[in-house]
Amino acid sequence: MIAAVTPVHDAPFAGPANWQGIDFSGAEPWLYHLPPAVLSEFDTAMRRIRDSGGEVPALAREDFPAPSFAADADILRTEIVSGRGFVLITGFPIDSYTEREAVLIYWGIATWLGLPIPQNARDEYLFHVRDEGYNFHRDYGATGVRISRTASAIDFHTDSSACYAGYTPDIVALLALRTAKKGGMTALVSAQAVHNALRRERPACLRRLYEPFYFDRRAELRPGDSPTLYAPVFSCHEALAIRFFRFNLIKGYETAGVPLLPADLEAVEALEEVCRRKELAVSFDMGRGDMQFVNNRTVLHSRTAFEDHDDPELRRHFVRLWMQYR
Repeated sequence: MIAAVTPVHDAPFAGPANWQGIDFSGAEPWLYHLPPAVLSEFDTAMRRIRDSGGEVPALAREDFPAPSFAADADILRTEIVSGRGFVLITGFPIDSYTEREAVLIYWGIATWLGLPIPQNARDEYLFHVRDEGYNFHRDYGATGVRISRTASAIDFHTDSSACYAGYTPDIVALLALRTAKKGGMTALVSAQAVHNALRRERPACLRRLYEPFYFDRRAELRPGDSPTLYAPVFSCHEALAIRFFRFNLIKGYETAGVPLLPADLEAVEALEEVCRRKELAVSFDMGRGDMQFVNNRTVLHSRTAFEDHDDPELRRHFVRLWMQYR
């Protein structure tokens, strides 16, 4: 499986997608607090769907009429697609709902911001992000074993860098059903800001990142699928896009039986070093009921390790959606 290669974008990026964490100076412009009128409209839609037996993924935006949300949804969608690249929706009174009801409302809000798509070879639309007892390095290669099903820290990456379901999602969303006892903090970094830093400081590494790497795909293979994707980390058609997950990249070379050269590893490590700079990223904890929507082509995300509750009913449980822009 091969992805397109583009010429290096040899100019600095400017505009809303080129941000640094220090730019925000303590303010959190990415927060959107759900207004009472919007909550009421989604609550009404959810109750009608629940009582009629409706289920995802058959539900579309038309099933969640929310005129009070229309203008705000346009602003949020623009922010995700062509602006800063992420929003955090707060103010959802999740304690008033069952898990199924909360997920229905989450799905409804998501349909106003993008088009949900399947996340794996089984065509599942809802992915449960929780510690399921796996050791990622030991169990990788078993179908569906991804690092998001562990309590491990996850360094900066984009989802489905290897096109697990045959594609890479435009938007990754999370609903926090339950949070961890400790840890699990989110961090985000702008691909444009990372690109600008590499262009200034490590231009040879940047050029290598525009050339293809092997990404391992064995966690989600359909019969006849290629076990690797051969694709660049950076590409720039009409806009800059990034795909990256170090583990899949390193594993990809093992699977392809191709040596990872020193220049290859140097470029990967240069990218990671820039991503980890404290001044570049924004970090925040998601509270119970919060919903995060991140542009998976323009923003890299990470998560710290977490310690879970002893009580299984209290353990960290997020629900993830993959989405297209529409």
